[in-house]
Amino acid sequence: MSANNTITLTGRLVLRPFAIKSKSEHLAVYIVTDQGEYLIRQADGNPFMPNELMPLAGKTIVATGTIEDYVFLAESWYEPEV
Repeated sequence: MSANNTITLTGRLVLRPFAIKSKSEHLAVYIVTDQGEYLIRQADGNPFMPNELMPLAGKTIVATGTIEDYVFLAESWYEPEV
């Protein structure tokens, strides 16, 4: 997707298994929103390195980025004030 398709999602981050019963199986970070659930990772991050969003699991964030298939590529994010 191009930068023109940048969207903002608000959702809770959860940890779930990804690619179950494959060599790629691992614990992944998902963003759960009213619009759906997406695997989430930083847009400029290496998908084979630890996800820097993992420490935020259980928290609600507001993230801006693009969706490619089932992955939300977050360009920026923050925790909203309660």
